[in-house]
Amino acid sequence: MNAIRRIALALVLALLLASPSLAAPKDVAGLPGFVDGAAFADLAGDEDEIVEVNLGPSMLSALARGAAEDREASSILTGLTSVTAYVLTMKGDGGRFQRALDLVRDTESRLEKAGWERLARVRDGKERVNIFALNGKTAMEGLTVLVVDAEAGEVVFLNLAGTIDLARLGDLEGTLDIPGLEAVKAAE
Repeated sequence: MNAIRRIALALVLALLLASPSLAAPKDVAGLPGFVDGAAFADLAGDEDEIVEVNLGPSMLSALARGAAEDREASSILTGLTSVTAYVLTMKGDGGRFQRALDLVRDTESRLEKAGWERLARVRDGKERVNIFALNGKTAMEGLTVLVVDAEAGEVVFLNLAGTIDLARLGDLEGTLDIPGLEAVKAAE
């Protein structure tokens, strides 16, 4: 699975650039722009492929310092306080895939009710992509990407929290290959 290779590379990079004392905090729920996507991980069965990424403020700060040579990437990483991603590939269980689709729809509804703005909606055959932004007083504070590919049996949840410059966010894709960022870049 291509997403697994991308995430593995991002995690290896994170581990190489950060000391062990900079582990992400367990509680980032109070951060502006944070959306809890743990329910997506709960859908995984024993036979399913799942990739989970959770980077908190300390790890992102370490990554920003490690990417100091790339000013653009460093600047983007400095503004982030949380990166959470779940990539789930379900094998042959239509019921759980339907629950995943229902969870995506529920998440979309909750984001809209909480004041998040839908930046993009793409429906192409059995693929569905939604991108939401939470705008603060002076900057974007959160970005959430939801992807469902019924043909591949794949569901992607990505949440970025912190100060986000959408125009420069696509540049981060080459530095940290996080699933869902390609959808943001394609929507630009």
